[in-house]
Amino acid sequence: MPSVDHVQALPACNGKVSVSGFCWGGGQSFRYATNNPHIKAAFVFYGPPPTNEQALAHIACPIHGFYGGNDARINASIPKATDQMKQAGKTYEPLTYEGAGHGFMRAGEAPDANDANKRAREQAWQRWKELLAKI
Repeated sequence: MPSVDHVQALPACNGKVSVSGFCWGGGQSFRYATNNPHIKAAFVFYGPPPTNEQALAHIACPIHGFYGGNDARINASIPKATDQMKQAGKTYEPLTYEGAGHGFMRAGEAPDANDANKRAREQAWQRWKELLAKI
């Protein structure tokens, strides 16, 4: 937990630390929540849930998921993760952005981005900022 302690001590920090990750990093932010009870939220952008179901019991913060509707590999894990988190009494709020692909936060900012990725990126940014403001 030294990294969280370090961030909490920074002058620019209000003492509340959350984690966010994209793709593999999204999965790691979900997993990190199983290891650190001091974070206030985890934001998972198109990342898989932890494979150790028993570890979910250690999560002490809400998990907010951001998923592209055209991401079959990752999306296949959402129903099971939802059930497991519910059984563990944990908060898991996955949101799927229809038509968007894996990596829509990056793809949606490209000059030639398709409408679904652009829309998903805009909506996800808005949601993310609103969730952060509540911490």
